[in-house]
Amino acid sequence: MEIVALGINHKTAALETREKIAFTARDKAEAYTWLKDYEPAFEAVIISTCNRTEIYACSSNAGRSRRILMEMLEKSRGVQFAETENSLYFYSGFEAVSHLLAVTAGLDSMILGETQIQGQVRKAYEDAVEAGAAGKALHGLFRQAAKCAKRVQTETRINHNSVSVSYLAVDMIKKELGSFDQLAVLVIGAGKMSRLTLQHLFEAGARDIRVTSRTFERAKDLAHLFEGRTVDFSRKEETLPGIDIIITSTGAPHLILRRADLEQVMPKRGHRPLFIIDIAVPRDVDTAVREIDNVYLYDMDSLQQVVAANLKEREKEALVAKNLVSEEAEEYRVWFKALDVAPVIKALREKADRIRQAETEKCLESKLVGLSEKEKRAVENLSSSIMNALLKEPILNMKSTAVRETKDFHLECLLYLFNLQQEFEGGGRTGAVADGRNQEAVLAQKQESRKGDEPDGW
Repeated sequence: MEIVALGINHKTAALETREKIAFTARDKAEAYTWLKDYEPAFEAVIISTCNRTEIYACSSNAGRSRRILMEMLEKSRGVQFAETENSLYFYSGFEAVSHLLAVTAGLDSMILGETQIQGQVRKAYEDAVEAGAAGKALHGLFRQAAKCAKRVQTETRINHNSVSVSYLAVDMIKKELGSFDQLAVLVIGAGKMSRLTLQHLFEAGARDIRVTSRTFERAKDLAHLFEGRTVDFSRKEETLPGIDIIITSTGAPHLILRRADLEQVMPKRGHRPLFIIDIAVPRDVDTAVREIDNVYLYDMDSLQQVVAANLKEREKEALVAKNLVSEEAEEYRVWFKALDVAPVIKALREKADRIRQAETEKCLESKLVGLSEKEKRAVENLSSSIMNALLKEPILNMKSTAVRETKDFHLECLLYLFNLQQEFEGGGRTGAVADGRNQEAVLAQKQESRKGDEPDGW
């Protein structure tokens, strides 16, 4: 068995290409159905966000898995391999595991260390579980990814310093004011940056919101989105005495707010602090307003300097986080290797228990006739204890061989010595055996354990 990953992201392809491979919820369901019909023992989880589409799978052969996933993409998304081959990446084994752990921890995101991806990975996993597409191997993998992400967030400071201009501006004002619930906000301009900054303010508690723009309908739509009011652009100065925070991003070729404008406004508002977030390029606000008492201006230059410093700090923390990813990937590797010996352990226990039960029943029926129920239970418990004691060391030794190069040899010996071949379909071998025969049967056995074995790390 091997874990593989096939994907495309913001580093390898433009949005136009990523859109062709993106999956909706319905697309995922159809893809899972196709994969199960094509190969019942195939495990898969599809992650699809605005920045990436990645498919994690587990099957008996990495090369064959890649062909299956490519065929699924072609049929499901209607794309030809030639269109996307330069944008796609493929990982297998430890590399695939490490990649998922890094993705979930935010180390592969456009904004280094962001945490939104954790929820997206979790939702993708839950969709796969609901579709019956995630088996034991991927249950363990996504449990490990959740655990790794939690360690990165708690053991490093990777997301303590903002690297988003809009979020940073809101964060800096919040440190000054403490709370936004009693403050009035005026948004000048209704573009993407204004909307993003307003979203951060709204999430931080701002509720008295007014929006103005030269395009009245855009202002109206943005105000409605955040339960605010629309202000006529030509009369925006009239609202300034009652405003505490101004967000401006108009794209105008000239200044929107000048020093003289605010010098007239400040006495009318009792010289209460006025915070201005100017994220326009070219700037909307005269930098000379900083010379006015209690006026605080944050423009792109000042904000980006802090963002650059914060990004350097995040990159330092990312080095620590990558070491954690390596530790967690190695822990999963050991667990994953143990899956190969699990069917053998199960077969050994089942065979030993059948012999124990048969011999105990024979003894109770012929030599220990007349025992009370309590005494019979004592005999049962004694036989179980002896069996468990005898199997303890062989089972522990088998688990310890899972990560060794001699694993296949030792399992072959155990299968032969205890005549366990018959425990598997057609007398074949487990997936741990060197020649790989009957691996599909073993994968099918493991697939039966899907239900009720979901990760609890989320």
